[in-house]
Amino acid sequence: MIGPNTHIYTSCHSLDSNERLLDVEFGKPVTIGKNVWIGGNCTILPGVTIRDNAVIGAGSVVTKDIPNDSIAIGNPARIKQK
Repeated sequence: MIGPNTHIYTSCHSLDSNERLLDVEFGKPVTIGKNVWIGGNCTILPGVTIRDNAVIGAGSVVTKDIPNDSIAIGNPARIKQK
């Protein structure tokens, strides 16, 4: 389940300023496991994996992988419960 106004981003740009001037862009996959619940107004950044049975609290910004059976909340999202 994915709540309203949640954004899942897969595109990235280089941290190198010269490459950004050349409009170098690339993608990183986002993987969402089974039975995941993502609250409204969340932001999921490129390259993140949210594993099975995880819950992401409303308004969270997911910058790192979330393990199985976890509840993550906040900006950046942190594991609050397993």
